[in-house]
Amino acid sequence: MDRRQEQRENLMIQIEENECIIANGLDHAIIGVTAGANMQVVYSSALILHQYLTEGMNEEDALDVFYFDVVRGNPSGDNSPVFLLDF
Repeated sequence: MDRRQEQRENLMIQIEENECIIANGLDHAIIGVTAGANMQVVYSSALILHQYLTEGMNEEDALDVFYFDVVRGNPSGDNSPVFLLDF
């Protein structure tokens, strides 16, 4: 196992141990977690949108799915996912 893969596995263990809420089907877009009392999983919006575009969506549809299904479709509050607007 290489160092990057080991870091990724350790991150996923932290996420599970802290009972963070994760967005289904988007593990590939996890780029980290927040620090503090209520750890939250941080996702790269660019990686999520790239997945949708690769699957054949046009840019407008990909953005609609991202904002309405992913961002609005996930709970807010303690331990909820955070979506970094890095696109």
